[in-house]
Amino acid sequence: MSRAPTGSCAARFARRDPATAELLVGADGVASAVRGVLSPQTTPTDTGVRFVIGRTPLTDEFAGLSKAYGSKIAGDGVSLLLGAMRFRTPPKQAAGQLAPEVTLPDIGDYVRWAMILPSNGSLGAPTAQEAVLSRMEGWHPELRALIEQADPDNSTLLSIRVVEPRERWAPGPVTLLGDAIHATSPTGGNGANTALRDADLLRRCLIGAVERRQDLIGAVGDYERQMFEYGGEAVRHSLAALPAFVPNPERPEPA
Repeated sequence: MSRAPTGSCAARFARRDPATAELLVGADGVASAVRGVLSPQTTPTDTGVRFVIGRTPLTDEFAGLSKAYGSKIAGDGVSLLLGAMRFRTPPKQAAGQLAPEVTLPDIGDYVRWAMILPSNGSLGAPTAQEAVLSRMEGWHPELRALIEQADPDNSTLLSIRVVEPRERWAPGPVTLLGDAIHATSPTGGNGANTALRDADLLRRCLIGAVERRQDLIGAVGDYERQMFEYGGEAVRHSLAALPAFVPNPERPEPA
């Protein structure tokens, strides 16, 4: 990525030809390559919390496990979080209606689950599912069945890393959006909504600049000024909520 002589931005890609644009928006996640060039001093912070996340088809057998918005089950040294995902319209059907050019997999309703491990915990088992089941000795058979029937391709160990926007850069033809600049802990429940807020704010700033015949860079600066403020607050809120979900370190982990 580099500044073109015309003041626009030139981007280089691993698997396609370079491209030049008046504005490049880096929405490439917590490990953002765009952020690495634009603001190399802004790096992810590892909270030390590890969790296994997966999903299981929502059958009648599991319908009663998460009737409300979500559930938290505390065990010996671990926490299991459950949440039912019930689609008003199946994603593939919705894409066909709203964005025919987008292809989505045929996914039905499911239970999203996540087991939070002790700080800096590791799997200690060949697969993510086996690691979770090894920590569920003596748990209710329905809970164990939920993990046993999970989609193995969607069960994985993840770390909770955050990115807090602190040091502003001079506005230019490159900006950031979503986790690329303010990655939150999932315990805040605000990551996706904050990214959507970014997109809407940037859209409004750009439209306003065109309507008022203002400078593009000024519009980007207005966006970044507001985004840094609420984005930083979103990260801090998510971190404040993290201890409520992390297992009690005084509880011994099962042998």
